Amino acid sequence: MQPGQTFPTTQTTFGARAGAFRLASVREVFGMDLRTMALFRVGLGLLLIVDLILRARDLRAHYTDFGILPRDAAIAMLSDGAFSLHLLNGTAWFQAGMFLIAGAFAAMLMVGWRTRFATIASWVLLLSLQNRNPTVLSGEDNLLMVLCFWAMFLPLGLRYSVDAALDRKSGEVPSAYFSIATLALLVQGMSMYLFSALLKSDAQWMPDGAAVYYALQLDYLATPFALWLRQFGDLLQGLTWYVWTLEIVGPILIFSPLFSRTLRTAFLAAFVTMHLGFLLCLEIGIFPLVSILMNLAFVPGWMWDRLAATARPAASPAHVVVYYDRDCAFCHKVCRLLTTFLILPGVPIRAAQSDPKAGVLLAINNSWVVSDGPQTDYLKWDAVRHLVACSPGFHPLAKLLAFGPLAALGDRFYDWVADNRSRLGRVTETALPWRRTRPGGGMLCNALAGIFLVFVTWQNLTTLPGLSLAMPRPLAEFRQAAGLWQDWTMFAPHPEMNSPWPIIVGELRDHTLVDVYNRRSGVPSWDRPPVVAAVYENHRWRKYLSIMEDLSYEKGANEFALNYARWVCRSWNENAPPGKELAVFNIHFNVEWSMPDYRPKHLTSNLIWRHDCFA
Repeated sequence: MQPGQTFPTTQTTFGARAGAFRLASVREVFGMDLRTMALFRVGLGLLLIVDLILRARDLRAHYTDFGILPRDAAIAMLSDGAFSLHLLNGTAWFQAGMFLIAGAFAAMLMVGWRTRFATIASWVLLLSLQNRNPTVLSGEDNLLMVLCFWAMFLPLGLRYSVDAALDRKSGEVPSAYFSIATLALLVQGMSMYLFSALLKSDAQWMPDGAAVYYALQLDYLATPFALWLRQFGDLLQGLTWYVWTLEIVGPILIFSPLFSRTLRTAFLAAFVTMHLGFLLCLEIGIFPLVSILMNLAFVPGWMWDRLAATARPAASPAHVVVYYDRDCAFCHKVCRLLTTFLILPGVPIRAAQSDPKAGVLLAINNSWVVSDGPQTDYLKWDAVRHLVACSPGFHPLAKLLAFGPLAALGDRFYDWVADNRSRLGRVTETALPWRRTRPGGGMLCNALAGIFLVFVTWQNLTTLPGLSLAMPRPLAEFRQAAGLWQDWTMFAPHPEMNSPWPIIVGELRDHTLVDVYNRRSGVPSWDRPPVVAAVYENHRWRKYLSIMEDLSYEKGANEFALNYARWVCRSWNENAPPGKELAVFNIHFNVEWSMPDYRPKHLTSNLIWRHDCFA
């Protein structure tokens, strides 16, 4: 069997009686179910859209020449070999257009329309966006990038997609799938944990068990839940040992061919719940959600089978048949799209003219027909509602669709579609043609996936200090250009010990003192805020400002502070009335240093930058 082919589930049995020990095959351990790929595709597209929406809050500040990193500064920071389409223009309207284009491709990926093209375009635009301003990036961006990269090698559109609906033979492809690309994605996912654990070399992790205590002492990251949780010292010590052990053992045992189902289920649940814990405790953006999506790639086919067996839709699809007008290709496509996205793969779709009763109903009512047995037929919007009621995933919506005003609106919408089906047919003939999807990417695709897997594994090995490995410059440039840089140093070798928050004292031209950071009159407060993490607008500003504070301990110019200060001047004075322009200001950081055993934190105050807006 060649890579990229679907395969039957095979296991080798050891022992005197059948079922004593079952050894899963390589293809089962490193393969993926096509339904899992569909979930991964939808999740990836959704996270790309969420990422764009969250970034758009600071579009002008982070991605234009007006903001904290004008293009000349961004180009100087760009790695050799890297590129960014976002650097072609520094205006807000151009960046907004790029965001909308990226969002459109991410939506195409979600629904599985031209899936591989949408995946490649999403990867290119994500890489371009991240290169536009690397100063606000964090671990979530690194992980989202590599997930997008490996997604390009996978047939993500073979289930529950527009592509699958328009492929009249898509249902013939078995759900179990194996290729070098599936192996690469799964190994990549577990590499994050394994190398992160290997880099956690400080005694705070092992044997002391104090790392989670110190992580939750970082008030600039800690959520209110973390502020409550950190009072339980013994629990935090146990969680430290648990996290490190899970990260070192889980990536190995999750691929175990022995007790494969049990171990995969256990470690999948453990990793997902760990990231839910991170989400509750730490302000680290969407990193936990991206990590959960990565883990969902390990959902095996038998879980979907079990879920399907336990699903209890409002109506049984066992006897349902969908009839459409044989002369309307648009109608046929809509029927396939509906049954595909409502997760009704076994429902037959037939021409109404092939059934005397359905043919008469179609001719009299100018409507498709959904038949559920000899005596029950549904027309127009009611047929849509009944299909939804049969769906194992969407059946709760059936009652809403039956609501009087909505049902009347639905019938009107159906009549409009029926009256305009010739015009809609011409549109879908171009936009949604019948097409054949390929189950695999071919030998070249799998060969490239194998080469890149070796490459990223080597890249990860270079991050381990004890190995003293380095990547040659040409390969390092390629790594940066492709967005394959990986360094999983989350809280490694130990959590940070300092928790900063900014205080910016400014003076206007009329000598009024102002709190520049909070954009208000008066001298800023130097008191510790009740929740330090709430001082930061979002996790990207937190990342930028924390780096700016860190650089204050190094010799030389602080480019982060200079660019930030220039942006503060521009943003404050843009619409300021005469005399109220910001003239000078000082950027301070109060920094609390974590102490062991719940001892009071040590507070320092650092002046890191003085700036004159009119110098």
